[in-house]
Amino acid sequence: MALSLAAQAQAPVLRKNIDNPDKWINAAFAKGVVPPFSFEYDGVPSAKFIKGWQYSKSKVTSPEPGSVRYSIVYKDKKTGLEVTATVTGYNDASAVEWVLRFTNNGSGNSGRITNLCAADFSIKEKGVTQYKMRRCKGSCAAVDDFSIIEESLGEGQSLHLHTDAGRSSDEFALPFFNLTAAGAGDGFVFAIGWTGSWQASFATAGGACTVQMGLENADFYLKKGESVRTPMASVLFWSGNHPMAGHNAFRKFVLAHHSRKVAGKPWTPLLGGLDWGDPRPCNEYTCLTEDLAKGIVRRYKQLDIMPDVFWLDAGWYSTSEGNHFDGNFRWGEVGNWEVDTDRFPDGFINMSNLMHSFGAEFMVWFEPERVVKGTKFAENHPEFMLKLPEAENYYIFNLADEKAVDWLCNYMGDFIEINGIDHYRQDFNTGALADFWAANDEPRRRGITEMKYIEGLYKYWDYLEARFPRLQIDNCASGGRRLDLETTSRATPLWRTDYNYGEPLGYQCQTYGLNMFLPLSGTGIYLTDFYNSRSGYSSAAVLNFPMLNASTSAAEMRRVYDEFKDIRPYYLKDFYPLSGFGDITGTNIWVAYQLHDPATGCGYVMAFRRPDCTAASYAVDLQAMSPNGTYTVTNLNTGEEKELYGGDMANGYVITADKAPESVLIKYVKQ
Repeated sequence: MALSLAAQAQAPVLRKNIDNPDKWINAAFAKGVVPPFSFEYDGVPSAKFIKGWQYSKSKVTSPEPGSVRYSIVYKDKKTGLEVTATVTGYNDASAVEWVLRFTNNGSGNSGRITNLCAADFSIKEKGVTQYKMRRCKGSCAAVDDFSIIEESLGEGQSLHLHTDAGRSSDEFALPFFNLTAAGAGDGFVFAIGWTGSWQASFATAGGACTVQMGLENADFYLKKGESVRTPMASVLFWSGNHPMAGHNAFRKFVLAHHSRKVAGKPWTPLLGGLDWGDPRPCNEYTCLTEDLAKGIVRRYKQLDIMPDVFWLDAGWYSTSEGNHFDGNFRWGEVGNWEVDTDRFPDGFINMSNLMHSFGAEFMVWFEPERVVKGTKFAENHPEFMLKLPEAENYYIFNLADEKAVDWLCNYMGDFIEINGIDHYRQDFNTGALADFWAANDEPRRRGITEMKYIEGLYKYWDYLEARFPRLQIDNCASGGRRLDLETTSRATPLWRTDYNYGEPLGYQCQTYGLNMFLPLSGTGIYLTDFYNSRSGYSSAAVLNFPMLNASTSAAEMRRVYDEFKDIRPYYLKDFYPLSGFGDITGTNIWVAYQLHDPATGCGYVMAFRRPDCTAASYAVDLQAMSPNGTYTVTNLNTGEEKELYGGDMANGYVITADKAPESVLIKYVKQ
C-alpha cells in the first residue's frame, strides 16, 4: 500500500515519484503550486499569495554524491521579499530535504513574518484514519535519555513537540520522527536540522496527517538587505513490513549524507582518557600535568592497548588570576582559552607529538560559547558578549555577530594548529540560551538573534573543518542535548549524556533508544566485567579505566579492548531492538538488541540480564535471518559454538545467563 505526499492546498505528489527525486522536486516545488513550506506575511498565509509571486528555478551543483539540487526562488515584486528554497534529493535514500532563506531586497523594512514553518504538508492514504508515531525522548541526564516513545494519532488528534532552552535535543524530544499510516507497509521519517529552538506538529483530520516543522519563535521583520535562514526540513520515504525498515533506512541516510568523514569513512573512535577526575580535591582535568599525561599515554602503550584518540577534557586552561593553580580552580571557569603553562610549559605540542609517535591522535575540550565574567574573552572583547540580566556570572559569545565569528575562527584555528591538536571537542553547558537570544532581539524582531546565531555556529564549525581537513568535531552540550540533522553532518556525540557516569542500566537504555535514528555516538567504559563494559559499547567508546590503579587487570582491559574493536563496525549496520518499544528502565528485566550486516548476513546479539531479574533465560526473535540459512553461533562469554538454522533463530532464540547482573554476547556468522 503506497502513501502519498501532498503539500498544503496542493494536489498530491505520489510516493512513487520519490524514486526519481528530480521529478519529485519539480512537482512539489513547481511554478503555480503551493510549496511544502509556509509562513504568514503581514498576517496573510503564504498559501494565499505565493503562487502569484515571481518564480525562478535553477539546477545547482550538489556536494553530495548521488544527489540532485535545485535553487528555487519566490519573490514578492511589491516589497522585494525573496524566499529561496535550496532543495536536495537523494537517489540512494529516497529522501528530499530543503532549507529556506528569507532576504529583503526592498528599499525599506520588510513586512511582518510569522508562523514560519520550514515544512508544511500532509500525508494521506485512502481509508486510513489512524497513524502511528515512533520517536525518542531527548536528553536530560536521566536513565531514560533517548527512550523510545510510541504514540497513536487517531482522527482529530494532534501532537505538538519542541525542544527546551535553545538546544535541539534538550529534554523533550529528538528532532527525528518515524510516521506510518495504520496498515501501511511503508512510511516517512521526518527530521529537523536546527541546533536551536524548533517545533513540530502532527495533526489528523479527514484521514490526512498534517506535518508542520519550523522555528519555535518567529515574529520579525527584515531590515533592508538583511537575510536569514531557517531550519532544514528532511523527509525520507521508506518501504518494508516492519517499522525498523524505516529506522534503518534513516540510519544509512545519516551515515551516507549527514556524517563527517575522512577518507570516506565516518568517525568511530576508541578514545583513551587521561586520568579523568584527577586525585581529590581536583575535578575534571584541573590537576593534570604534562608529565602525568605523558606517563598515562606510555602506560597504554606498555599494555598494548592503544586508543585511536587521547581525550583531554575540561580544566587544562589558565585561571582568570593567571597561569597557576591556587587550590580553588574550577573547570567551569571558561573564557581563558590559554594553556596553563605551570602544568604544560610548552603548551600541548609535546603531548601531541608523543601520541602521534604511538599512532594515536589528540582531542581537546573547549566551551567557547559560554564566557565567565572576568575571564580574558569577557574582558578583552566585551563587544562580542550577549548579556542577560538574570545571568550574574557569565555571558554568551555572540555567534550572531559576523565579526565575532570571524575572530573566533581565527583564534581557535591558530590555537589548534600551534598545539598540534587533531580533533576538537565542543561542549555547551547552559540551559538559558533561548533567554539570551530573546533578551537581545530588537523590538518586533523575535527570532532574529537565534537565526543569526545558529548560522554563525555552522560557519564556525565549517571553518574549522575546512582549515583542518582531517579534524573531527565531538559535539557535547551537557551530554547529548544538541543532536539534530545539521549537527550530525558536522559532529559526533562521543559523550551522549551526562547521566550518572558509568551507571550500566542507563547506558544500556540510551544505546537502545538513540540507535533508532543515529548510528554514531559514544559513552564511557569504566569496568572490565561483561555487564559493565558492554553497557558502554556503541559505535564509539571512551576508555575510563583506572590505568594507574595497581588492582586493574591488564589482561581484562585487553580483552575489552579487543572485543569492542571486533563489534564496533556492526553498530554502523542495521539495528534491531529485541525488547520492544516500551519502557526498558526496569531493573528486573532482560534487555537485548541485534546488530546485523545485511551484506553478509552476519551479526551480534547483545543481551543484559538486569540485577533484579529472576529469569535465567530470555527468548528473542532475531530479525533479517534467512529461514533456511545455516549460521555458526558463538557465545562469546563461554566460547560455546553451535550450528543453527535461521528460521529457528527468528522464532524464540533463547539466551541464558546463570547470574544477575550479567551480559551475554552472541556472534552469528552465516555459512
